[in-house]
Amino acid sequence: MGVELLLMETLEELSKCDFEKFKWLLSTDVMDGCKPIPKSHLEDAPRTETVSKMAQKYDDDLAVNLTIEILRKMNMNNTAQKLKNTHTGGKTAASSTSSSASAPAVAPATISAQQGGVVIAPTVSGSTAGSWNITINKA
Repeated sequence: MGVELLLMETLEELSKCDFEKFKWLLSTDVMDGCKPIPKSHLEDAPRTETVSKMAQKYDDDLAVNLTIEILRKMNMNNTAQKLKNTHTGGKTAASSTSSSASAPAVAPATISAQQGGVVIAPTVSGSTAGSWNITINKA
């Protein structure tokens, strides 16, 4: 699934009030190294135009990560996690085209902590075979 379509599906899950808050946060300095979109460019923008402006200003990964960060600031952690899983799941599926056609599709293993939580003794679900990529984000 393309990033623009993924972002559009995510924004369609927001109520009108939440979408307005999303646009406001998008026009603020939410993430280091990520220039905000001016408020005047988003003021009357519908969801489609907002996604188009994000695609013009940011690369795919930055647009998704920024959306995830904004959703977390809005305390919409489930929506943020769903976007993250769909985005990283799409990359995993696209990059593993050399696997056997008879092998069953297995969701990637995930470990997460929300709302400032700390993972001390994680439980890993999913496949434990193969290589692991571990990303640690500073909150």
